[in-house]
Amino acid sequence: MKAESDAESSPSKPSTGTVALGVALYAACSSTLLVINKVTMAYLPDAAFVLFCQFVSSALAVRLLRCARPSADIELLSWEKSKKFVFATLVFYACLLSNTQALQYVNVETVIVARSCSPIAVALLDHVALGRDLPNLRGALALVSIAGGAFIYVLVDQGFKIKGYSWLALYFVFIVVEMVFVKFIVETVPMSTWTRVYYNNALSIPMAILSSVVAGGSVLFATTLTPGAICAVGLSCIVGVAISYAGFNLRSLVSATSFTVVGVVCKIFTVLLNDMIWTQHSNATGHLGLLICIAGGFAYERVKAGK
Repeated sequence: MKAESDAESSPSKPSTGTVALGVALYAACSSTLLVINKVTMAYLPDAAFVLFCQFVSSALAVRLLRCARPSADIELLSWEKSKKFVFATLVFYACLLSNTQALQYVNVETVIVARSCSPIAVALLDHVALGRDLPNLRGALALVSIAGGAFIYVLVDQGFKIKGYSWLALYFVFIVVEMVFVKFIVETVPMSTWTRVYYNNALSIPMAILSSVVAGGSVLFATTLTPGAICAVGLSCIVGVAISYAGFNLRSLVSATSFTVVGVVCKIFTVLLNDMIWTQHSNATGHLGLLICIAGGFAYERVKAGK
């Protein structure tokens, strides 16, 4: 009887189709948002304002969904859950801010390479924080190949800028912490996916305002908004709403390390899109280093799936 009770109380494993759909949705959003944000920063170099627009759009979209579907499992902010969620939101915001700021100075591929290296650190933190096994020999070799590809890329990076790489270093730290810690929040704080989206974006709004004030105010007031800038910001908000859901949904379906690798692998589409729209991209050798990183990420994903 106890065994039957334990089986009924344990969460059911998501089906292959559910996981595949979650991966596809996240990949579509993730592969385009980076390029969109790069274009947006070219039109309007104000990361805090761009993120503020994305947060407001996402929070408003969830509130409208709650009004349109009262039966939807969407909770409004409460102090009890906010205090448990606020640190995760802080890490989430710091990750996005450093990412977007870096895009002002470096190519899209450079950000992808930095993100590609995150499975190395996430695998260690995943083991320490969530008790998962360390990679086996094949997994370790895959992670080494990611590091090797990143080394090649950095050697030939013609767009190397200290300020850009400083923001990338912060981004790397925050993305690793965010990948592991947010997975922990998903597992310990009971919320629906849309509630998590609402909390994450609503709690990020005051952080965006505060960071803008600390930075000396938004450049928006000293800049004339062009139709291109408005379209770019608007498109980033639309995809931002989608990725807010897609990110939390995928985190609830896979491990933190698998989530990181999915994000790395889908960036191949980002590279293709970035190459097609303009000339702000790496050279052929840089692309080779990036592809080695992505191949290493794919190999590591296969190793994880084979366990």
